[in-house]
Amino acid sequence: MKYLIKAGKLYMLDNERPSTKLACLKMPYYPTRKTILSPDGRIKLYADIKTCEGGEHSQEQIYILSDSLNQTILSGNPVFPENLSLLNGQPVDQIKFTMDHKVYDLFMRSSQEYCIMDEESWVAARLVHNIKGGGWNVEADPVFSPFILMGLFIFCRYLDRENEFVSETGDLHR
Repeated sequence: MKYLIKAGKLYMLDNERPSTKLACLKMPYYPTRKTILSPDGRIKLYADIKTCEGGEHSQEQIYILSDSLNQTILSGNPVFPENLSLLNGQPVDQIKFTMDHKVYDLFMRSSQEYCIMDEESWVAARLVHNIKGGGWNVEADPVFSPFILMGLFIFCRYLDRENEFVSETGDLHR
């Protein structure tokens, strides 16, 4: 399925043009905890980052998508290169997350492209920045609801922010 994320809204693409609005982010956009809404304004999910003390890495981050009852739908952790961390100035370009007892990896190919793969290395979703028209083009398997896709997009933005000042070149190619 093909989508477009633009100005905090997720649209279904029909003949490469935005059609039905499927999900949106609640304003304001700047808090860390983001609220994902249905087109009619009902709260569907929250995206947030929690800090876990005493993890393998100092103050390890946990990325969480939860429903309106605060039940975790999906959670993930940044994957650090062996023996390295952001504290050593190394970029983190991967999040390993679990949804419905299935493990996925979200990879930051660059600040313009993200890829989500399942355990069999199947590309379940791909998000690419649309340089000419603005926004993000998304191709995803139907396993991800529009609300989950918005949450994963937020995870991509969290990951980008984690790496904002790590690399002088700005490229994090795998």
